[in-house]
Amino acid sequence: MMDADRTFYNGKIYTMNAPGETVEAIVVRDGKIAYAGSNQNALGWKVKEKVDLGGLTGLPGFIDTHIHVLMDCLYASYADLGGAQSIDDVINIMKDKDDGGEGWLYGAGVSFENLVEKRFPHRNELDRISTERPIHLISHCGHIHMINSKALFMTKISNKSEFDDECLEYYDDGEPSGILMETAYGKYLSDISDSSWTEPAYQAKLLESGLSVYPERGLTTLHAIALMPNTPPTETFGQYYELEKRGKLPVRVIISPSHDLPWSLDPTTGFGTDMVKLGAKKIFLDGSLGGRTAAVTEPYADAPEETGIITHTAEELTDLFREAYDEGLEVSVHVIGDAAMECVLDAAEKVYPVIEGDSPEERLSKTNRRLRIIHAMIIGPGHIERIKRLPIILDVQPAFLDSDVHIAMARLGEGRLHSFMPLRSFIDGGVLLTGGSDAPVDPAIPLNGIQCAVTRRDLHGFPEGGLVAEEAVSVYEAVAMYTKNAAYCSNEEHIKGTISAGKFADFILLDRDIFETEAGEISSIKVVKTVLGGETTFQGGSESLEGGGDI
Repeated sequence: MMDADRTFYNGKIYTMNAPGETVEAIVVRDGKIAYAGSNQNALGWKVKEKVDLGGLTGLPGFIDTHIHVLMDCLYASYADLGGAQSIDDVINIMKDKDDGGEGWLYGAGVSFENLVEKRFPHRNELDRISTERPIHLISHCGHIHMINSKALFMTKISNKSEFDDECLEYYDDGEPSGILMETAYGKYLSDISDSSWTEPAYQAKLLESGLSVYPERGLTTLHAIALMPNTPPTETFGQYYELEKRGKLPVRVIISPSHDLPWSLDPTTGFGTDMVKLGAKKIFLDGSLGGRTAAVTEPYADAPEETGIITHTAEELTDLFREAYDEGLEVSVHVIGDAAMECVLDAAEKVYPVIEGDSPEERLSKTNRRLRIIHAMIIGPGHIERIKRLPIILDVQPAFLDSDVHIAMARLGEGRLHSFMPLRSFIDGGVLLTGGSDAPVDPAIPLNGIQCAVTRRDLHGFPEGGLVAEEAVSVYEAVAMYTKNAAYCSNEEHIKGTISAGKFADFILLDRDIFETEAGEISSIKVVKTVLGGETTFQGGSESLEGGGDI
């Protein structure tokens, strides 16, 4: 009779229960940690297998709290436009992608900050690629869509005099330019775009082939966010349950839908299994900083006539919050601009109770009705104090400091940069922060986000002194965003996020000690091994790891 299944020993495993706290060994029984402590005690357990970690550094498994999983897998098949520096570059990349077929032609990752024209390509320019097949390009932020004349004809969008919509862009003569923003995708494009990727069989194929990349990056849990409102569901229980049954699901998945679920299921947050469960319902409130559609109180520095788009009034949002609260369903809200933050706080204060406590962890532990605000990129006066009084978690994306540093400087100007992703101020103000990627917007690589949070620079070291350097956080605080803190997003702080007896045996091994690595080199650290429920989901080939067989 075995005491446990497996012992991992001879490591330096940071528990993340407190700064600097480490254990040498972990004993696993039935997918959970039975013991975490010294080699001597761990090796006294009778187990089926003993694994020598060779002195490697360990951490709890990373949790990405905001990722569009299916879209991330799908985008691997699209033309990559992230490196385009001009509209001609976009056109040439798309021409190379065109295989002469008859179906839709897709490209993703367009950032007009990178284009010399400082604007998105419109339909007449995309017609240079093809007028025979529909073309659909997606911006880096995912909020702007560009289509050619063939695709525009299929949408039936017409002259502004007959078809006025603030989410559509028009030429001076009133004709549509082929640029769709925010909710316009769901209204006009999603139903006529290539639907093959929404077919269950194709989705299953995408996920089975694409999910393996996440354990390679140290990820053990993904908060899968559905794409957009008023569009076909992109993340469903069936997709992941089927993979789980077949033993093909290498990560835990928490689904946050932007569409309504069948209420016959009584779908409260936490519904599901240890591997696949329901998270928070997603609501979109504003747009993106890159597309100048994030709702801001002061006009953009580089576009004084624009203040963005907001999709719900505070009254509408209050009704949505109250309905979800009464049903036991938690909510996550896409909020980027400070005007959107004001709106969401006005609504939240009418529904969510004031929670007292010395720390955000203490306050959150008093309720399972938590409100998640996603992105929180620009804040206004008094917002941190208001957030602190409510059971709010901020799901931020530190890697945006890599991709959006130039955008932030252009959009906000020198005078408002202090309000851009103020991580230090959030933490000092008593707010719980978690880390996500928003992939495919940015790659789902937690080590990238950790480096950006610590340096306040992009991955190339710009700007040299850091963007508002006083808002940098410590390495421990940054790692906590992807481990300890992230578990609170799914009310799972008691079963994941740290290395403790009784929690899931989800952990990773690195080729270097992250706490002893130069801050600007953190993104170069390699994941050597990822363990989910005590089972290896990724092995990087380190010769220092040896299994001992039956003992």
